[in-house]
Amino acid sequence: MNNKVVVFESDKESAELIKTYIAEFNELELDNIYEDYKEGLFYTLKSHPHIVVISANDGIQAVQKTINILADNKINVIVLSQTYTTNLVIQALRAGAKDFISKPIIKKDFIASLNKCCKDIVRAVNKSNIISIFSNKGGIGKTAIATNLAVEFARQTREKVVLVDLNLPLGDVTTFINIKPSISIASAVETAAHKGAEAVVNACKQYKDTSLYVLAEPIYMEESQIMTPTHIFKLFEYLRESFSYILVDVGTSIDKMNMKILELSDLILLVSIVNLPLIRNCQRCLDLFSNLGFDENKTKIVINRYLENDEIKIEDVEKVLNQKIYWKIPNNYFTIMSSINKAMPVSEINENSNVTLSFSGLATKLTEDIIAKDFIEV
Repeated sequence: MNNKVVVFESDKESAELIKTYIAEFNELELDNIYEDYKEGLFYTLKSHPHIVVISANDGIQAVQKTINILADNKINVIVLSQTYTTNLVIQALRAGAKDFISKPIIKKDFIASLNKCCKDIVRAVNKSNIISIFSNKGGIGKTAIATNLAVEFARQTREKVVLVDLNLPLGDVTTFINIKPSISIASAVETAAHKGAEAVVNACKQYKDTSLYVLAEPIYMEESQIMTPTHIFKLFEYLRESFSYILVDVGTSIDKMNMKILELSDLILLVSIVNLPLIRNCQRCLDLFSNLGFDENKTKIVINRYLENDEIKIEDVEKVLNQKIYWKIPNNYFTIMSSINKAMPVSEINENSNVTLSFSGLATKLTEDIIAKDFIEV
C-alpha cells in the first residue's frame, strides 16, 4: 500500500494543523500540501497516494467533481468543511468520499478518520446495514428487485456490497445475474464453524469488476436443511465485518429462519403488487411485524409492477395499510423479461428505461435515508 497522504487546503493555519496530526500517525506519511486544487489533482493522479484530505472551503459543489475523480481512481478521500449538516454529508459520500469531518478539526476525529481509511473501512459511520427484500407471496419480482438494487448500491456507493441468497431452498440470484460461485451459502456456514469469518467472505463471489459480491444459494436443495437461525446470526456477524451493505433475498415462508433474518435486518423492503389479495397479505405482514415489536420505521413498502392507471390507487393502498408507500417500480414487462432471460441487470439491457431509472432512484433514496439516520444517531 502507498502510505502517502496528499492534502488540498488553501487555509495555511488548517494546513499546518493537518501536517502536525499526520506526523503523529505512524502508518502514514505526508506527501504534499496543495493550495491549488487543480495542481494537486494532477499530481495525485500520477502519485496515487492512499489518502487525499480535501478542504471544501467553497462548498461541496466546488470539489464534487474532484472527489468523483479521486474515488474512481480508488483513492480514499476525507472531506473537511466548516459546515456540517446531514445534506452535506450525503453529498460528499455520494460523490465518493470515505469520511466527512467538520472544521475546526478535532484531533481525535481526524486520527479516527485516517484509521478508517487505513483499514479500508469505507463507511462514514462504523456500522454496516442489512436490507432484506421480503414478501410472503412468490412470483411478484422480489429477486429481480434484490439483484438490480444490489447492482445499483455497488455502482452508486462504490462500497463493498454483498447480495445474500436466503430464499431457501430454491434461491436463484445466481441465475438472474449469471454468476457461478464455487461455494454456496450452506457450505460457507458449515465451514465457518471451524474457520470463522474468513470462510464466509471467501465464499462471496465478485460480480464482474464491481464492488458487488454474491453469497449464493445452496447448490442442492437438501443443503438448505443445515441452516438454522443460529447460523443466520453468525453469518450476518461475519458479513458485517467486511461489507457496508448486506442485501438479502429472503424466502416467502413465515418460519423461524425468515423471522430471524427479518429481526436482524436494519431495513425490510416489503414488496407487493396492487391487487386486493396481495395488499391483504401485505397488511398481515405489517400486523405481524408490529406484534413482534419491530420498529415502525424499519419496514418500507415497495410496490412492484406499478401502473398509473390501476383500478386501485396508491392513496387507497396507503389508507388500507395506514402507511405511506416508500417506492413504486413501474411495470416494464419487456425490459424485465429481457433482463431475466439474458441474466443481466436491467441497467445493462437499457440504461435509460423507466425501470432502470427507478432502481437507481430507489438505491439513491435508501442510501440517503441510511446516511441521514446514522448521522442523527452519531
